[in-house]
Amino acid sequence: MKRILRRILFIGAALVLALDAWLYLPGFLSGPQELTGETEVHFIDVGQGDSILLLSGGQAVLVDAGTAESGDTIVRYLEELGVQELYAVVATHPHADHIGGMARVIEAFPIGHFFMGRETANTATYGSMLDALEARGLRPTVPQQGDVLPFDSGASLTFLGPDDDVSDSDLNNRSLVTLFQAGGRSVLLMGDAEAAAERSLLNHYPLLSCEILKVGHHGANTSSSEEFLCAVRPSTAVISCGVNNDYGHPSPQTLENLSLAGVGDVRITAESGTVVLPLDPLPSSKENAA
Repeated sequence: MKRILRRILFIGAALVLALDAWLYLPGFLSGPQELTGETEVHFIDVGQGDSILLLSGGQAVLVDAGTAESGDTIVRYLEELGVQELYAVVATHPHADHIGGMARVIEAFPIGHFFMGRETANTATYGSMLDALEARGLRPTVPQQGDVLPFDSGASLTFLGPDDDVSDSDLNNRSLVTLFQAGGRSVLLMGDAEAAAERSLLNHYPLLSCEILKVGHHGANTSSSEEFLCAVRPSTAVISCGVNNDYGHPSPQTLENLSLAGVGDVRITAESGTVVLPLDPLPSSKENAA
């Protein structure tokens, strides 16, 4: 009887240890978290495309949604962070590597505001996005230069471009360019804006600067001129592009320009995957808030 009892106790202990190990296997219980109030910028790895998540005070804004193949990836990423609704969504311009997953995102989350440019595209991807907006009863807003989207936390997203003097014929240069500001920190999101749009921005905002720059057009040599980079003086630059992409992004010229402009921290999603940058308030901002 004692031998049987010892065997039962041994088996029971083994089961407890096995269950304990199982519970702590990577990925187990890694379902949706609760969205925190922290201010962060997530440059989601969507391969050869763009998708940026801005978080502040429990509110979430998504800028672009990568390619069609990225839709499920983006939705899953947001859900795992605890995002249940999107305060706003921005479609910078109607190219498939920026709005490809947008229909999936629109279907998955309630959205407060949807911003897009006045430019259209005769493509199935663009049509799918419009169909998804209509199904949700969402009416898109075309922001004006200088419009500001305020967050409850005091953060803000300002629409800096495109400028009216930029040709409508070039969708890249008609990208919605935005500046995210929070706690004395700043992130400039360039979409696919190229050199012409960069010059226009500097003409309109001669004092424009930022701490973090989302490099325009995936690091192509048509964007990120040395003049522009030296003017805005970012300390960190993020390039969103795919591994071994067909375009050679990022361009060696762009990387050289970043170096010449003194940008010491360059992150490339093709190398490091999703890039998450916390934006803790600067000390002076904390004092002002108090």
